[in-house]
Amino acid sequence: MRIPLLLTLIAAAAQLHAAEPATPATNTLRVAAVQARPRAIDFRLKTDATLAAVEANLEELERIIERAGREKCDALAFPEDTLGLLNWSGVNETALKDVLTQAVPRMLDRLGRAAAKHRMYLVVCSDFVEADGGIYNTSFLLGRDGKEIGRYHKTCPTWSECGVRQRGDSFPVFNTQDLGTVGMLICYDLVIPETARCLALQGADIIFFPTMGGAAIGDDDIGVQALRVRAVENFIYLVVAHRGSGAMIISPQGKILSKAEGPDGLAIADIDPRGGREGGDSSNRQRDMRARLFRERNPAAFSLLTDPNPPVLAKVPIDMTSQEAGRIMAHMLTVGDEEFKQANALQRAGKTNEAIAAFKKLRTEYRGSWIDRASAERLTTLHPEPRLSETVGIASAYPGDRGIERDPRVLFAENFESGNLAEMGRRWGNLRKPENLLLTNDTPAVSAGQRALRIAYEGHLYTHFRPADRVFARYYIKFHPKCGYTHHLPFLLADREPTPWPKGFAGKKPDGGDFFGTAVDAGGDWGNLPPPGAWMLYTYWHAMKPDGRGDYWGNNFPMPEARIEKGRWYCVELMMKANSAPDRADGEQALWVDGKLAGHFKGFQWRTSDELKLNSFWLLHDKDTHENNRDREHAQRIYDVTFDDVVVATEYIGPITTKGVR
Repeated sequence: MRIPLLLTLIAAAAQLHAAEPATPATNTLRVAAVQARPRAIDFRLKTDATLAAVEANLEELERIIERAGREKCDALAFPEDTLGLLNWSGVNETALKDVLTQAVPRMLDRLGRAAAKHRMYLVVCSDFVEADGGIYNTSFLLGRDGKEIGRYHKTCPTWSECGVRQRGDSFPVFNTQDLGTVGMLICYDLVIPETARCLALQGADIIFFPTMGGAAIGDDDIGVQALRVRAVENFIYLVVAHRGSGAMIISPQGKILSKAEGPDGLAIADIDPRGGREGGDSSNRQRDMRARLFRERNPAAFSLLTDPNPPVLAKVPIDMTSQEAGRIMAHMLTVGDEEFKQANALQRAGKTNEAIAAFKKLRTEYRGSWIDRASAERLTTLHPEPRLSETVGIASAYPGDRGIERDPRVLFAENFESGNLAEMGRRWGNLRKPENLLLTNDTPAVSAGQRALRIAYEGHLYTHFRPADRVFARYYIKFHPKCGYTHHLPFLLADREPTPWPKGFAGKKPDGGDFFGTAVDAGGDWGNLPPPGAWMLYTYWHAMKPDGRGDYWGNNFPMPEARIEKGRWYCVELMMKANSAPDRADGEQALWVDGKLAGHFKGFQWRTSDELKLNSFWLLHDKDTHENNRDREHAQRIYDVTFDDVVVATEYIGPITTKGVR
């Protein structure tokens, strides 16, 4: 009786044990991804010199393999364009197939033998001429013996790649004895989520990803976060071999196991290709979450994914063929950069018309690229377009400016109608050289008042207002009929520690946290114009350029076409807008003359601290002390400038409206 009972218990225990899922054996391997420095081959080289450059690159890549071998790596992946031929191929299409048919076999042979010395799997990537004669962006998986196990053709090339390269049409996986089931994707492939899912559905345990970018289009670290999502949404290991920066290894849980550092750095991690996939929820957990994930899909609902013309395409047409996009990309990576530098050189040399023509040509030839966008920014500076309001401002609601000082957007207003000079000085806060200030009844025709302020050499008024990130300062100004060249006119300033009087900052470079500011000046030097010259902006900020002697004086932003006539009133309005964050260069300044935009300049990093705000206005006029060196009639000049109807506000003010005036 005891023996049958014992046998029964043994059998029951065996059945119970068989019902439990078996624990997979551990299989720890060391995998690595290369963060290769760019090895772009000069596109000017002829075929023989190009192949010699390929050999030089291969020699350096062999040294990386040796280093991975010393680290006892079992698998190593290189980035996309392993050979460095991408830029060269863009402008050498006629010779491309000849070069590729020689270079790629050489790569597979040399790097395969180098990896085989260390019994190491290897992944490399290059354009490749396939048996059908088509060119495919291809990744190769080589086994521990250095021989090819399989290859993958990029299935989702960018629009600009499609002009020359063929699309792959499948997602092969390769079963290995110890590395598990291997899949490969290339660069833009992973921006399309379905690519990784197709490999995962075929049982891929690990995806090698040669690339030059992330897995999403966007700012900040969205590309890296998308890589992590691709790994965890498919529960696969993702080995990211990146050119330049970003090589890493990501676990099936979406965790970054290792990152490479520096040029030709290696991201190395010890992984178990068959493990690391535990997951689930409160009701059910799995040792390998793929067991649930791919049974919980609903394929019948996904037919739209394979529709070549989904409804969205009708909603978002594309205005460029893939052939044109390919041409733009090829030239952008080669001659385009040089052409952009040449246009920049014309701008720096002051050859404005030639620079404008060059940047307009670049916008046409490289539309949609970074060259197009950068050229558009340069043209805004060279030939500003009136994108800011020119006709409707605060003043339109206050005929003759009557009551404008009560508008909540107005920070400060002065029409010189109230009090004597002493009272005016107290109202402003600081007055200098009252003997050089004169209240006069010479006012603009549109003014509702009877008085204006004439300032002779070195007189000024100075005030502070509520700090703001964007400020407009409008005033009327008239140069005496015999006025000579002026030196400085009113300043709009940001001062971190404001004082009751203007600080001396002539010749000082700001540090980014102390001050910045701009004066509306009359530039007499532009084209040897007669005095007072033409309107210009005279600017101090921490990124300003020194003069030829290394000294820091205000940088000029000229408008040589906006010449100034003496003896007439002008309505002048200056706008300054601080950069939105300390590390951003999106600050602006603009000038209107008589309600028309004369200049609009963008791209300033005015400040490195967001505590620095615009808060001061300085009404002044300085004589040019160097005028006697260029104007023999300087002794007969009268250096008087008259001002009226000053308004400082947070929005565009505009000229005085005459409705109901006088």
